[in-house]
Amino acid sequence: MEVALGLVLPIFGVIGLGYAAVRSKLLGASVIDGLDAYVFTLAMPVLLFRNLAHTEFPATLPWGLWISYYGAMLAVWAVGSLIALYVLRRPAKDSVMLGFGCGQGNTIMLGLPIILTGFGEAAGTPVFLILAFHGIILFTIATFLLELTRVRDGVAQPRFQAILKEGLLNTAKNPVIIGIAGGVVYGQLGVPLPAVVDNALEMVARSAIPCALFVLGGMLTRYAIRRSIGAASMTSLFKLVAHPALVFVLAQFVFGLEPLWVAAATVLAGMPTGVYSSILANRYGAAPGAASSAVMLSTAASLVTLTVLLGFFLAPA
Repeated sequence: MEVALGLVLPIFGVIGLGYAAVRSKLLGASVIDGLDAYVFTLAMPVLLFRNLAHTEFPATLPWGLWISYYGAMLAVWAVGSLIALYVLRRPAKDSVMLGFGCGQGNTIMLGLPIILTGFGEAAGTPVFLILAFHGIILFTIATFLLELTRVRDGVAQPRFQAILKEGLLNTAKNPVIIGIAGGVVYGQLGVPLPAVVDNALEMVARSAIPCALFVLGGMLTRYAIRRSIGAASMTSLFKLVAHPALVFVLAQFVFGLEPLWVAAATVLAGMPTGVYSSILANRYGAAPGAASSAVMLSTAASLVTLTVLLGFFLAPA
């Protein structure tokens, strides 16, 4: 557990520093927005590209990894939505959004830093294989379901074809996806990066993790635990406990993945609810208070749950 704490505390320390810098008005919101743009349009794509350019991928498609992660994600999403609908008595669109928060984690800003720091660059392979489809699967399904509730309620006309087209275009233009795809393609060429280029990319890549953590802290000042504590608690419990537990069972006992892949997929699933959950909730007016509370509550609670998860996987055999 000491090893896990030694890993988690500095990471959350940088997040706390970002939070304090904005909360104290040492830095303004525009600085965080600018740094956020740097991280997601340049630094993180460069990190992904460089790592993938040096990565050897399995010869066969990793269906076991994908089913373990996304099967578990869809399961907690479905169960979370049903609980919100029938137990918490929330409207359909709120239930979709709360279920989304049960499965959508902060994989880029928090997941990548923790996994690459804790397990090394070798753990990047399963993580990158998951992230390659993360955005398009989650956001296309979420938008489709939310639009479906609008059509059912008579407040919008069906536009499902447009949603699919928009999802594909947004994915194709996403800098993170471009970084992943570019790294995979270049890596398959078998041509090493020139030393000068590789050194320059490494300097940019090294800034990605601390900047992402600092940005996350600054962005958390925009969220608060104010409303719908019951719904937010349910979402946080599913995201931090049920999702990683189900991924672990599938990866370890059903598909028998190698230990590093099991650890990486499980810890990635254990990330707190991502900030995009709140953005989407506000866009559709679907449980915005609960979504904001879930982001903040799950992030705070993940200090404990991630320490336990990492302690489990990093414990000496």
